[in-house]
Amino acid sequence: MKTVIELGSVKEILKHSDLFRGLSNDELDKLLPLCREEVYEAGTVIFPEGTPCHTMYIVESGKVALEMNLHISRAVEESATIHVVTQGGCLCCSGLIDPYILTATGRSLERTKVIALDTVELKGLFEDNPEVGCRTMNNLAKVVSSRLKHARETMACILSVIFHDLKAPLAAVESYNRLLLGEFAGELNEEQKNIVQRSSKRLSELLNLVSNMIDFSRIGFGDLRMERISLAKVIEDCLEAMHPLAEGKGLQLVAEVPRELPAILGVQERLKQVVRNLLSNAIKFTPSGGVVTVKAKDDIDYVEVEVADTGIGIPAKELPRIFDGFYRGLDIAERGAGLGLSITKSIVEAHHGRIWAVSPCSESGKGSKFTFILPKDLER
Repeated sequence: MKTVIELGSVKEILKHSDLFRGLSNDELDKLLPLCREEVYEAGTVIFPEGTPCHTMYIVESGKVALEMNLHISRAVEESATIHVVTQGGCLCCSGLIDPYILTATGRSLERTKVIALDTVELKGLFEDNPEVGCRTMNNLAKVVSSRLKHARETMACILSVIFHDLKAPLAAVESYNRLLLGEFAGELNEEQKNIVQRSSKRLSELLNLVSNMIDFSRIGFGDLRMERISLAKVIEDCLEAMHPLAEGKGLQLVAEVPRELPAILGVQERLKQVVRNLLSNAIKFTPSGGVVTVKAKDDIDYVEVEVADTGIGIPAKELPRIFDGFYRGLDIAERGAGLGLSITKSIVEAHHGRIWAVSPCSESGKGSKFTFILPKDLER
């Protein structure tokens, strides 16, 4: 529903809005002819996700929920509220960003009044007044960045809850399989045992995936309680745990880790997860007779750790994407769900560190080398 516009109040809202903050009174006056007021009752869909965006809105009063569609299954589609926009907040940011498609649905949570601006007219104004356009687009970039961060955090929280709820029934089914394999419910023939063993193996893989997904969603929230720890001890424990796996493949596991490495602030179990992931990958992709080397050294402000192998290496076209979530590369059957390195990167960055990879190794001319650095605890 359109209303009679009051220019004074509209100008005041624009002045303090996310989109037009910082514009002068004269510049705001140029926007007023483009504005119209619209009112929406509670529960009304103001704009639907996935449709072309021709209008931008500034909330004058009330609240608007931004919702994203979630395809839980082929038959069920749900929506999740990723943000609630109040007075001065901008809606339909994609109206000024190619391909101009709405990325969320806007639904009024209460009776809401908005200031609507036609995007074609707005872009025309920016062409005539480049400084206004530049400042507005700078504001828009901040809004988009903030919304994206909030959306990712919200979706990560939802995923964490979903996967937590998935884990319990999967674990229960796996325990029933163990009972069957132990023949507590009666004797099984060889074919039946084979079927249950294969089922149990798949369930274990799925439980591992669920655990990885929980990690993947949780780490982004800063769910890390730091304490002063020895990285040398972390590496030592991981080498001890991974040694049988390397030995079973006929690999040599070499360590060059000084005991006097300086302490760092971190979470011991998470950093063990980092080292185990890197060692596991190195062992997995190194043929029998190869070498996996772990090195650590003390630098000026940080501790550096390298995990290198003489394995098959990483193709150049895959290297830039190996830390992306769910990226599995070309050998899908061998590389699992594609979360290990992404989780590893998230853990390192949550410790204020950095990780990178090169392939082939400069020292051997083959295989790959992963390096991560973590800041030292300089306060002690």
